[in-house]
Amino acid sequence: VFGGKSLVSLGGLSDLPSHAILDRGRLVGLWEYDPETSSIAWTSWVRDPALKEVVAATEAFVRDQLGDARSFSLDSPKSRAPRIAALRQV
Repeated sequence: VFGGKSLVSLGGLSDLPSHAILDRGRLVGLWEYDPETSSIAWTSWVRDPALKEVVAATEAFVRDQLGDARSFSLDSPKSRAPRIAALRQV
């Protein structure tokens, strides 16, 4: 995953670089909201058709109700751009 300045092993991180996608307590993917496209960039390590529906519902909620989804108060669209690009390349 993209760990801030470069690609790093997920197991070597103390914190996730992006929002977690959890399924029954298991980490199955990561996501970021892209305010430029009003969409969620995401990746998953499991194949589950239901994930597409849940991501679409989350995307609509963030876009229509929240306007953005930051991981912390200083997170900005500019600081998220490399993480969004990395998620879209997976």
